[in-house]
Amino acid sequence: MLQEQKIRQLLKDDSLSDKETLEIRDGFRNLAEIIFEKWQQDKKQRVNTQATK
Repeated sequence: MLQEQKIRQLLKDDSLSDKETLEIRDGFRNLAEIIFEKWQQDKKQRVNTQATK
């Protein structure tokens, strides 16, 4: 996982507290997990749809 300093660099905002930085990081990680799970579901559905044709 990214450390707070790297996250601040990526966000270009040195004014964020450690807590805010970690909350942003965790929020993006959660969002990435949701997007990945949705992608997996869509991929599986496409494979199943193609198999039934």
